[in-house]
Amino acid sequence: MAFRLSWLEPRKLLALTSVLGGLAISANAWAVPSFSRQTGWSCATCHTSYPQLTPMGRIFKLMGYTTTNLQPQQKVEAKVGNVVHLLLPRISQFSIFVQAADTHVAGGQAVLGRPSRASGGPVGGNNNLQVPKQVSLFYAGEITPHVGDFLHITYSGNSGGFSFDDSSIVRAQAWSLGHYDTLITGVDVNNTPSATDLWNTSTDWQAPFFSSNYTAAGEVPTTFIAASQGASFPLIGLGAYAADIVGPNRANWFYAEADAYNNSQGTGNAPNGGNFSEGGGNQMGAFGQLAGTAPYLRLAYQHDWSDWNWEVGTYDMWSRVYASPVSNAVDRFYDYDLDSQLQWLDINDNDNVTVRANLIHEDANFAASDVGVGSSNSHGQLNTFNLNATYWYHDEYGAQGGFQDVTGTANSHFWGALKNNGTPLYSANGSPNTTDEWVEASYLPWWNTRLSVRYTVFNKFRGLTGNNGVSPSKFNTIELLAWIAY
Repeated sequence: MAFRLSWLEPRKLLALTSVLGGLAISANAWAVPSFSRQTGWSCATCHTSYPQLTPMGRIFKLMGYTTTNLQPQQKVEAKVGNVVHLLLPRISQFSIFVQAADTHVAGGQAVLGRPSRASGGPVGGNNNLQVPKQVSLFYAGEITPHVGDFLHITYSGNSGGFSFDDSSIVRAQAWSLGHYDTLITGVDVNNTPSATDLWNTSTDWQAPFFSSNYTAAGEVPTTFIAASQGASFPLIGLGAYAADIVGPNRANWFYAEADAYNNSQGTGNAPNGGNFSEGGGNQMGAFGQLAGTAPYLRLAYQHDWSDWNWEVGTYDMWSRVYASPVSNAVDRFYDYDLDSQLQWLDINDNDNVTVRANLIHEDANFAASDVGVGSSNSHGQLNTFNLNATYWYHDEYGAQGGFQDVTGTANSHFWGALKNNGTPLYSANGSPNTTDEWVEASYLPWWNTRLSVRYTVFNKFRGLTGNNGVSPSKFNTIELLAWIAY
C-alpha cells in the first residue's frame, strides 16, 4: 500500500492524515510517546524506527507536530474554539527517554588519550558501563492550532549536567494551490542545523542514531555542521520552510528551507565559548563563538511510488568562528552536502528498508593568528562520506550497517597529534583520514524498549594504517545499547 496524499484542500489535511495514520498502524516501533498520546496513532505510523521517518511522519513534522486524532479533544475544540483564544491539550506532552551503554574498545581508552583507571582517571581499561548514559525529557506536540514544538532537555551521565538538546518550535500552515497541489509552509526557531529536516541523511538525524560516550567513533574528525548538533555548540536559529506536494497522487515533494544561526546563551554547556571541537574534545581546545550570523540552506526533492519513496537533496552552511574564546581571529568553515535516501515500506507485514548516502565537503580557512597554524596550514579541506542501511523485520528485529570514509588536508595543529609519553597516538602530521564499517543488530521486546549491539571496525584511523606499528584495529569498538521511553 502506498503512502499517497490525496487531500483536495487544506481543511481536509488533518482528517486525511488521520485516515492515513490508521492505515499505517503497525506493531512494535516507537518514537516520542507524547506524539502517540496526542494523535492516538502507533509510533510506526510515522517511524520505521526512531528516528527514521515515513512519509506520514514527514507530513506530521511539516505540520509542526500539531495533528491530533483524539475525539474528546476535538469535541471540546469544536464547542469552544470560536470563543476562546487558548486551548490547552488535555493529554500529557511530556516523555522521558533513558539510555544505558557498555563499551569495549580493543586497545582500551588509553589509545584515545584518556586516562586509565590506574592513574585515577574517570574511565579506563577496555570496558566502560554507563547507567544512565543519558536521560532525555521531551515536551513535544501541539501548543495551539498551527503551532507545535519539539523541546528536548538532556542529562548526560558523562558530564553530569543538563543542556538543551536539538529542539524546535514551529508555526505551520497548509494552502491549496489547485486540485493536485498543496503547499505547506512554516516558520521555526531551533538550536541545531538540520533539526527540522525530514530525512535521515541530515547531520542531526544520521545513522548510527545513538552511541556511547566512550567510542573511538567520537574521535573521528568531522565537519563543523555535523559537530554543532544539539548542545555541543550553543546556537539559536530562525528559519522558514516550504514543501510543495504536487501531482495526481501527491507523489512529488519539493522542499526548501533557509535558517540563520547565531550564538545562544543558556542552551549549551559553554557560557563563554562554543566548546566546538571537530574531531572530539581530546585533541583540540575550545573554539570561540560564531563571528556573526551563519546561514543554512536546504533543498530536497522526494518522489513516491507504490511502496517506495526516494529523496535527493543538498544542505549547506557557511560559518565564521572565533579561533578561541578569547581571540579576535576568525576561522571559516564552508560546508556543502549532497545526499539521497531510498525507502521501501511494506505495511502489510511491517517490514521496511531504508538506504541513505551522504557526502559533505568542507572548505576551511584558518586565521593567520591561530596558535601554531602557519601559512602552509591556513587552508584545508575535509570530506566525509557515509553510506548506511537499515532493515526491520515485523518492526521487531532490526539490522543496520554502514560505511564511513573521511579524507582531508593534514594539519597537526588543527586535528591535533595527541601524545602518550611523547609518542603520538595518531599520525604525527595530523591526518584526518579515517575509514570504518559498522554493523548493528536490534531487538524491540516491547513498543517502547530497544536493545542493540554494534560492532565498528576501523581500517584506517586518523592517518594510522598499521604501517607505523600502530594498528587501526586497536580502535575497534563493541557497544551494548539499551533504550526505554515513556
